[in-house]
Amino acid sequence: MVNKNNKEVEYLLSKIDEIYYDENQFRVMIEKEKYIFGVVSAGNEPLSISKIVQYNSIYETICDLDNKIKLSFRKAIEYAYSTNVQEQFSLIRNNSIEEIYSYYYIENALFRTSSLWDLLAQIYRLYYQIDVEPNKVYYNRIFDPNSRYSKKFKEKATLISNYLNQEDNTSINGEWQGNHSFVNSCRNKMTHRNSPNITVISDFDVNFKHHPSYLLKRIIEDYNVVSNFISNILVDIENELINDK
Repeated sequence: MVNKNNKEVEYLLSKIDEIYYDENQFRVMIEKEKYIFGVVSAGNEPLSISKIVQYNSIYETICDLDNKIKLSFRKAIEYAYSTNVQEQFSLIRNNSIEEIYSYYYIENALFRTSSLWDLLAQIYRLYYQIDVEPNKVYYNRIFDPNSRYSKKFKEKATLISNYLNQEDNTSINGEWQGNHSFVNSCRNKMTHRNSPNITVISDFDVNFKHHPSYLLKRIIEDYNVVSNFISNILVDIENELINDK
C-alpha cells in the first residue's frame, strides 16, 4: 500500500484532484434526465443546436478520457511508491512486478493525456471557427502563434505554444518546465522506436529508463496544464452560450 502522507504522493494526488468535469455541462436538456443525443445538420448559425451538440460530443470524450487517466494515475502511484519499487529500483533491469505494473499504468495515462491535447485543439477549432477538417487537426499546428487567425485566438495560441516549447528545467521547486516536450518525446519513442522504460545501449538507440515516480511527476503536471487549458476554453464557451440565450 502506498503511503498517502508521503509529500510527493500528496502533491501528485492534489494535481489530479484539481481537475473536475460536470458530465451534464453541455447536454441540451429537454426535460429531467432527457437530452438531445445527436444532431446532424448544416448548422451555419453561430450557436446552433448542431454546434452545441458538437461541443457536447467533444466534452463527453474528454470526461471519458479524464476518468480513465485518473484511474491509471492512481494505480501507477500505488505501484511506483510501493516499497519494492522505492527500495529496489535498478537502471538495468526490472526488479519487481510492481515496477512492471507502474510502467503499464504510466504508459496508459501518457497516451490518453496526449489525446487531451488534440481534443483541446478540436475545441479551439470549433469555438474560433478555424477552417480545418476535424480529421486534420494537429495541436502543434493549431496553436501556431504565427497563424492567420484572429487576434484573440493568437493571444491564446501564443500562451499555449510557449508552454509546449518550454526549455527543460527540473531543478526548480514546484512544477517543472519542459514537461510537455519530455512527455511527447516518451510517447514518440513508444510509437516509433523502443520503450523509454527499458535501458538500452546500441546502434539502434541509447536510452536510460527513468524511475516511475519521475515519469509520474512530469506526466501528471502536463495533464494538469492541458486540463486547465481545456477548462478555460470551456468557461468561454459557456459564457457565450449564456449570453446567446
